[in-house]
Amino acid sequence: MMQHIAPEIIERVNRFFGYAAIVKVAIRQGEVAAPVPRKAPPSLRPVPVDLGMSLKGIADPELRAVLESLAAGVASTHGLPRIN
Repeated sequence: MMQHIAPEIIERVNRFFGYAAIVKVAIRQGEVAAPVPRKAPPSLRPVPVDLGMSLKGIADPELRAVLESLAAGVASTHGLPRIN
C-alpha cells in the first residue's frame, strides 16, 4: 500500500516546500527502536538575593513569578550555553 501512495506523498511534500525537495521515498521494513528515556531537567536554584529584592516592586504576581523563574534559570547556568 505504501508503494502505491509514494508518488502522492512526494507530490504533496514538494508542493508544501514549493520545489523538488524529495525525489524518492525509501520504505524500510523492520523493528522500530525504543525511544530513549529523557532525563529530568536540572532543578533550579533559588533566585539570588540581589535579583529577588529588585523583583519585589513588581505588582503583577504572574509577571513576578515568570521573572523569578527566568532569574533562577539564568543563575543556574554555568559558562556558555550548549546546543545539542
